[in-house]
Amino acid sequence: MSKGRKTLTAAFADVVQSRAGFPSYELPDIFAAPNDEGENDAARDLVRLNAEHLVRMFANDRLATFARPLGGGEVVGIDAGLWELDDPLPRFATGAFNVERWTDPGAPLTHRIFVDDAQFDEWLAALKPLGPLTARQVDEIVDPQLRAARVVAARRVNLGQTVKAGSGELHIVASSDPPGVGPMLLSIDEVSELIGRSQSSIYEDEKKGVFPERLKLGSSSRWRKDEVLAWIEEHSAKRGGR
Repeated sequence: MSKGRKTLTAAFADVVQSRAGFPSYELPDIFAAPNDEGENDAARDLVRLNAEHLVRMFANDRLATFARPLGGGEVVGIDAGLWELDDPLPRFATGAFNVERWTDPGAPLTHRIFVDDAQFDEWLAALKPLGPLTARQVDEIVDPQLRAARVVAARRVNLGQTVKAGSGELHIVASSDPPGVGPMLLSIDEVSELIGRSQSSIYEDEKKGVFPERLKLGSSSRWRKDEVLAWIEEHSAKRGGR
């Protein structure tokens, strides 16, 4: 282990045990278990929720990560942008990645990943248990196609596309924001305009757990743009819009 740092696999095992109750020795079996649309998939998706939460900390530069060549060598910092992943599980399963082909989970592994030990311990100490799942999280666990639709929506945001509701139809239109630029957080007014629904119905559905949860930013609230677009994709698919 690098001084002052712990391996990603060790850090992730601590997170999963504290939030989901899975001991570290069960993680390899959870990762290796075949898809069964049942207990195996449910356990893996609970692990995925924790992986996505930790990835957000890395991608937002809240927790520092580092890489060291598998054969030994200099430890270097990992840029936060290298944590923009559609599916973090392959990287968490191995605790390593390919520096040059970092988006490809099938590329030969070149570097082991570490997390700043002091930062991680402070963050973990303040981390709340996972608690009851929302209706949206439960739906995603039992419906892999729904999870895939949300990943597609997030990818469209990164490509500079968006989805607009209007006249009872849902369709793809060009975004006014150049790729990688523009507001990734939306106000309630912007959410209401984007999905063509009243603010009161948005708040009500959020309370029921069937609409993405807002982020509290001081005295104001914002919604993640990719999560709102994923919600639109989900409803478009249910109505045969794709």
